Amino acid sequence: MTPSHPRQGFKRLLISALALNGLLASPAIAELDDTTISVAVAQGNAHCLIETKTMAVDEALAMAKAFIASDGISDSARDAVTSRPEFSDLMNAYIADQGGCAALVKQLQQ
Repeated sequence: MTPSHPRQGFKRLLISALALNGLLASPAIAELDDTTISVAVAQGNAHCLIETKTMAVDEALAMAKAFIASDGISDSARDAVTSRPEFSDLMNAYIADQGGCAALVKQLQQ
């Protein structure tokens, strides 16, 4: 099943991702920029859409890439964010804050 308006869900969840600033204890991560938040949300959403088998890998990754690009983030900026050592922790914190992958996908489908 494909979410009816997944980009709308990404935008809605991006707003709630601002809470990520307080989720991680590392001072280096304490102040997240908009690019990092956008990439973490898009990649986290794609991860969960794939993990729950809601979308095919290619489709979910293409959607995340399109969302990131629509925010004016270049591929090189996205790659710089995802290559940071703390990126997985940040993405996982976002997913946990949404209640895990099943809950996050359910929100995307609403």
